[in-house]
Amino acid sequence: MAGVSGGRLVPPGCAFLLAFAFAIGIGPAAPAWPQDLGQEATKGRGLSAAEAAALEVRLRDNPQDLTARAQLVGYYYAGRRADPRRHTKHVLWFIRNMPESTVLGSGPARISPMFDADGYLEAKRTWQRLVQEEPDNVAILRHAAGFHASIETALAAALLRRAEDLQPSNPEWARKLAGLEWREARRFPEGRDPAGAARALVHFERAHDLSGAAERVDLLPDLALAAFAAGDPQKARVHALAMLEAAPNLRDRADPVHYGNLVLGHLALGANDLEEARTRLLAAGRTGRLPIERSGAPDMSLAKALLQRGESGTVLDYLKLCLESWPEREERLLDWIVLVEAGLIPDFRPLAF
Repeated sequence: MAGVSGGRLVPPGCAFLLAFAFAIGIGPAAPAWPQDLGQEATKGRGLSAAEAAALEVRLRDNPQDLTARAQLVGYYYAGRRADPRRHTKHVLWFIRNMPESTVLGSGPARISPMFDADGYLEAKRTWQRLVQEEPDNVAILRHAAGFHASIETALAAALLRRAEDLQPSNPEWARKLAGLEWREARRFPEGRDPAGAARALVHFERAHDLSGAAERVDLLPDLALAAFAAGDPQKARVHALAMLEAAPNLRDRADPVHYGNLVLGHLALGANDLEEARTRLLAAGRTGRLPIERSGAPDMSLAKALLQRGESGTVLDYLKLCLESWPEREERLLDWIVLVEAGLIPDFRPLAF
């Protein structure tokens, strides 16, 4: 049987821990969940129909079976086009009963107004009520911002700024704010929006200053790319060189080599140094089978820019190098190679920062 904390459910097994904490004078900021329900939701995306039906039976017997409900969130998310209301029902249960749960920070907990407009509005009203009731609860602010991030960017940003006011030394909020601005900057109809990129850069820099050493390295690609898009070549160069300097210590990751050379190649092209730009493009492609974790795929923006300068030979060599680092898209790369050989410029979207 679940306990109750602040009018919300506490998972079975946690009620005792919560009671003990209060008994010794410690009030935890949030309940200690027995498992990562976000991971359970991800698992649910691979359920069969029979397995999902069995979980629904479990829920009828015990509506507070958190594992079953989280997995059903993932299962119905995968089939939300066919039956969005079932997905919405389980997500709303978590919002109403456990708004701090990790399941609500996962992708499968997103309700799209495209598939369920009424469900989205109902969830939005619930998040608004929760934020009003607990304006200093950063877990609620985090999940409410994540809920709105893809549709209502301004509202998500306001929630993140409130969380940052509460935790000014936590780099999470600056990273998330930077992500919102950077995403919007890359949606600009004429290409990357310099003003939006500059706003993103300010947040990325604050996140970098607040982060530890490992997290700072992870931020370097976005710092360099945002600086370049914002029209600040000096900062872009500094961050790109920092990536290449870090690369020897990150032998299991391709990001520093790939993006460091990519940005330096763009800067060289901007200075009309075609030889340097060609060299950097090929260096960006020499990652072998190491994962490009930031995007999962090689960036094609410099390749496209060089094709527009007539550098098809170098771009063909780059695409062939990409066959090693992106073997799961071999057919796409081979199609692009055929187009480049025919003197055409492929549509590389969305593989360009």
